[in-house]
Amino acid sequence: MDEARKNPAGLSILVVDDDEDMRKLICAMLNRMNAGILVVEAHSGGEALERLSVAREPFSIVICDWEMPGMSGIDLFKQVHASDPKLPFLMLTGRADLESVVAAKKAGIMGYLVKPVSPLQLRAKIGILLSARE
Repeated sequence: MDEARKNPAGLSILVVDDDEDMRKLICAMLNRMNAGILVVEAHSGGEALERLSVAREPFSIVICDWEMPGMSGIDLFKQVHASDPKLPFLMLTGRADLESVVAAKKAGIMGYLVKPVSPLQLRAKIGILLSARE
């Protein structure tokens, strides 16, 4: 197992979800993985784009909900991917239907997890996405 999978320290992760409870839960999972992770929250696609544009260092990964008012997770992915096609993007959603999975893959999203998600699933998927980036 590579270092990114064993110890995600030094990572900066942007968590985007309009549901505050879910966003806080994902952030708490990430923080429990390793205290060295910088976790930044955004409650909308627009706020996520702002956080991405003002970040001092590039984010290591974006974890995003699909269903959000104003800008969906797919729409956010398309904008993020247009400016940084190598930035790993994990769609974390309640959509478990085949059509949604296919739509995400067609859009280019390589990471997809269905809520509820365990810390082990989250860690594993982050490791896979970071390994694929290298």
